[in-house]
Amino acid sequence: MTIENAVSKINDISSKSEAIFLQLGNLFPSLLNQKGSTSIQSLENMLKNLESANIESSKGESELFTDYGAKYNPLFEKLNEKIADLGQLDKMIAEIKEDSEQMELIALNAMVISIKSGEKGQAFSRITENLQRLSNDMFLFSDKLSEEEAQLLNFINTLKNIFSGILNSQKSLSSKGSESSSEIRDLISNVREPLGKISADIESVYPPIQKAMEGLQLQDMIRQSLDHVKSCMKEIEKHMTVQPGTDEELDYITFNITLLSLAAEVLEDINSYVAKSSGIFVSNWKKVIDILDAVENEKDSFEERFISGNSASAENIEKRLSSIISEFDGIIDEFNNYHLVQKDLLHTTQNITGRARTIYAVFETLRPVMSRLHHVRILQQIEVAKNDAIKSVQDSVTDMDNLINSANKSLDTMESLLEGFITETGSLLSSFTTSIGRDNENMVELKNSKMKFFDEISAGRNQLASIISNFTVFPDGFQSKCTSADQNIKDLQKIGSEISEFISKMKESQENLIQKKKNLLKERNISSWEIKNTNFVNLIKNFTITAHKEAAGKLAGMEIEKGAASGEVTFF
Repeated sequence: MTIENAVSKINDISSKSEAIFLQLGNLFPSLLNQKGSTSIQSLENMLKNLESANIESSKGESELFTDYGAKYNPLFEKLNEKIADLGQLDKMIAEIKEDSEQMELIALNAMVISIKSGEKGQAFSRITENLQRLSNDMFLFSDKLSEEEAQLLNFINTLKNIFSGILNSQKSLSSKGSESSSEIRDLISNVREPLGKISADIESVYPPIQKAMEGLQLQDMIRQSLDHVKSCMKEIEKHMTVQPGTDEELDYITFNITLLSLAAEVLEDINSYVAKSSGIFVSNWKKVIDILDAVENEKDSFEERFISGNSASAENIEKRLSSIISEFDGIIDEFNNYHLVQKDLLHTTQNITGRARTIYAVFETLRPVMSRLHHVRILQQIEVAKNDAIKSVQDSVTDMDNLINSANKSLDTMESLLEGFITETGSLLSSFTTSIGRDNENMVELKNSKMKFFDEISAGRNQLASIISNFTVFPDGFQSKCTSADQNIKDLQKIGSEISEFISKMKESQENLIQKKKNLLKERNISSWEIKNTNFVNLIKNFTITAHKEAAGKLAGMEIEKGAASGEVTFF
């Protein structure tokens, strides 16, 4: 190996090592500080948004439906009590009808007697005729009361059916809402564990990269050591031409042997630095590669299980979201059905109140009839008292009086019952209508919340499509940088082999010089030679690593001032 080749080789090793360390010095921090959204992060954010929207939607739904039965059951219990009161009304109407029929029959019998009495019974006959007509009016109005009561009961039963429909609609809404909410929770729960595992493994790649950076600390030692070797080679190069057979030749050979020995020793140090640095890189980078491989396998498994459009997995996120979205139409239909039922409900409550007032109006029409009956009855009694020809109808008049009094008592009771029914039922239905109105507003808010939730699900599905198109677990360029770092580490290992090979060749050159020196010493019949070249001292002064100074001094038989600890860099 020529000196020129040696210098060239050292320069080559120096350039390569500088380039490798420079690239690794740029790559490691870049990997640690690399920013940018990944598919994993996007998916985690999407699921987080879905979870928040689901919680918010479920919260509103729970608050609305939980106390619905407790809120309205007492109202309907009171309404049922009022319906029971209507049962009494029905009984009283029946009694009035019966009394009316009896009054008409009695009036008819009295009419017959008065007619038989001839002219003396004419006045009584006219009175009785009025009585008969009023009795018939009573009967007709009683029928009207029965009809109105039947209509009222019909509206109340309709109200019950509507309310039952509302409860069923709410149960359906609650059930469908719970199902969709459960679907989302189940989806998120299934995805979260493997997604979390991937994320945790991704995060675990950074500590070994951080640890690998420690290998960069030896770069300056390697650079300075290579400079020392280059200095040795350049010093050898200065004395290439000497006169054969002269003291200068012998001095040159001895000097170069020492320089080669020093260079070889420094190269051994360099090789140990390279080996140590490579060892740090390799051991930690193996961890990085293992993590990258594990993450890649997890990514493939995750894609197959949750992402791939070709997958038949029941856990496929896109398919499950599409299913939830399709079921959402049923929820919206149920909301629309609820609002329709609500409209019927309000209309029916108005009908109940209106019908109760109509009954009262019929009752108020019946009151004057009863008043006239009283008046006719008095006239009838007077006529019987003064007309001996019709004394035989005295019992009939008494019976008529009893029937009128009975009917009057029934009317009094009915009046009190109807007034109470109208007042209390009106208050109940008013409270009910107000509550229903508030519930309707809440239901509108819930529907809007569900629509917002639906939009969030749809947005998630659209976002998922983008995620699926390019599913990544690391930021852009991360893996290519890892590949570059891996190649640089392998290249650094090759430099170690090159240095070892170079040391072997240098030792061969040194052995050749040693043999040449032996021959010259033999020719001169001397056993040793002291170096007269003073350049060695200047060379040592330029060394920046104490250990190399000490090695040089030992080779030259010189005392070297103790400074920094062996192996440390000394700056001048």
